[in-house]
Amino acid sequence: MKVFFVTTNQFKIDELEAYLAARRLGDRLMVSMFRYPLQEILHSDIERIVRQKTIEAYEQIRCPCIVEHSGLFMDALPGLPGGVGRIVWDAIGERMCGFLSPTDPRNAVARSLLGYCDGRRVRIYTGETRGHVADRARGSYAFSWDPVFIPEGSQETYGEMGPQRKQLTSPGAKAWAEFIDKEVLRPPHR
Repeated sequence: MKVFFVTTNQFKIDELEAYLAARRLGDRLMVSMFRYPLQEILHSDIERIVRQKTIEAYEQIRCPCIVEHSGLFMDALPGLPGGVGRIVWDAIGERMCGFLSPTDPRNAVARSLLGYCDGRRVRIYTGETRGHVADRARGSYAFSWDPVFIPEGSQETYGEMGPQRKQLTSPGAKAWAEFIDKEVLRPPHR
C-alpha cells in the first residue's frame, strides 16, 4: 500500500518516520511525504477539522492520502483548547497552563486523528492518551503543547521525554497503529 502523508509540520514527519522505522512493515506500507499547507478550519469538532483537511489533501494530489490533526482537551474546560490547540499554543505558549484555576482538576486527554482518503471515502482513525496539564511548561521538545502534557503513569511532560519516549504513549502513534491494523494488515473489503 502506498499513501501520501500531507503536512508541512516537520515534527509530525519526524515522529512518523521514527514510528514506521520501528514497526518494520517492509513493503506493506510505503508513506511518501507531501508538503502542502492545508487549510485548518476553526471549529470545536476535531473530526470535522480532519475531514475537511483530508478532502482538501485528496483534491490536491488525487492519490490515497493521510492527514493528522491533534488536540489537547482539558476536562475542566470541555472542548478547550481542543482542535485549535496549536493556534492557542502559538499565541500564548505555556500560559495555556493558566487556563485552569488552582481548584480545577488538571486532567486532560491528548487526541490525534488521522484522516485517510482512498478516493472513495474518508475514514478516521483516532488515538487518545489520558493525562494531565502541568503547572508550567517543561522540557526542550517543543512540538506544540508537548511541554505541558503529562501522560498517565509519568511524571514527565512529552517535552521532557522527547520524541523516542513519547512514542510509547503518543496519541499519534496510537492513531497510526489503528490505521495500519485496519487498512494495511487487515484491509477492508472494498
